[in-house]
Amino acid sequence: MGGTGALVAAKEAPVPPWFPSALLDAPCEPATFSAGLPSPWGRLHGWDYTVALSPDWWSATKPKGWGAWPDKVTTVTVVAETRAGVVVDLDEGWTAHLYPFPTGKDVSTLALYSAWADALGKAPLLMPVAGLHDDRGDTVVVFPKHACLPASSLKEQTATLAEGLGRLHQTLVAHATPNTERRWNDRLKAMEDGLKSTTLWRASHTKHVVGLPTVEVRLDGVVHTEGDVHFVPQPRSVVDFLLAPAERLPGAAIMARMEQRLALMGAFEGIAQRQAFYETWGKALPPGWTSLASVSTVNGGVWIWRYEAILLMLAEARAYGLADQATQCDRWLLDVSRIQARLGELRTVHAVRKGALYAAVAAALIGSGPLHLPFTFGALSVGFAAHVVHRKRTPPPY
Repeated sequence: MGGTGALVAAKEAPVPPWFPSALLDAPCEPATFSAGLPSPWGRLHGWDYTVALSPDWWSATKPKGWGAWPDKVTTVTVVAETRAGVVVDLDEGWTAHLYPFPTGKDVSTLALYSAWADALGKAPLLMPVAGLHDDRGDTVVVFPKHACLPASSLKEQTATLAEGLGRLHQTLVAHATPNTERRWNDRLKAMEDGLKSTTLWRASHTKHVVGLPTVEVRLDGVVHTEGDVHFVPQPRSVVDFLLAPAERLPGAAIMARMEQRLALMGAFEGIAQRQAFYETWGKALPPGWTSLASVSTVNGGVWIWRYEAILLMLAEARAYGLADQATQCDRWLLDVSRIQARLGELRTVHAVRKGALYAAVAAALIGSGPLHLPFTFGALSVGFAAHVVHRKRTPPPY
């Protein structure tokens, strides 16, 4: 028998959580990121973050960085990899977040725009101290040394998270911008088109639903600092960047994203706990943000932002190959048609209510003759009945 050679099956390196392998028909080779990787949702550009794993790189990069750049680094230690990128400790004095695929300058702007930086100085937010960005966005952001809590440990801390987000958003109230529902609805359309979704939902919103400066927070970016919960600001997600235009979103949108993540972990046992989550958040905010009109499903309320959050989570599931999450999102979206059918019914009821009121007013002002009073009271009765039906049939906000 001739000599036998040992056949060793080479094991493929595990795909890091920040690489959307199910979306990109390309291997995870950082040296190729700058040329751009094609995807069904557009070309995704990145940079070779592995150069930042060398201490020498930090000294050579000092002229290009902003803030208190750590230019005398002797050790770089990878401590975590998240959906956003790679987290490294520098000489045990700083924690740097490396974003292989830049998606904008949302994180660095929080520190570089003085008005926002001053406001956020009072917020439970871990502010960046230095960083580096290119034309496409933040590539490196340096923070004081920290260690994020495991996302699974936050399941029992919904009230703490809601209270912290309320305090965070309260510091930005003075920088809010008016309702931009058309652009928010355009975002939804872009997501639906990209995902080829069978659902379609638009909202009108009230004037109290306002846009806030972008401070993205996620469950994998929460730390305990001085006995309090602080959030580590996150870059815009890759799927959001590819699918939809950037836009200032209301605080309820960020809350809905947090709520849906917690819900998939089984953090809420029923409507009462979800309601408490939003009410805790609203305690520090202008009353109009959580008024009955603002949270009403007829106006979009909380449900429209839950819908957006689920679309983003479905996109994430498809991009990163998360089969269970995709199934959960698809199951949730089945209820959208039911809610939309109810809202369509309510629009008809509202038209009857409004028409009856106008008829009663007109009859009271210009009517005469023996049928004047019966017609007026009849119209008011129809309007009142329609109002009762409208209130009873409106889907609960939580």
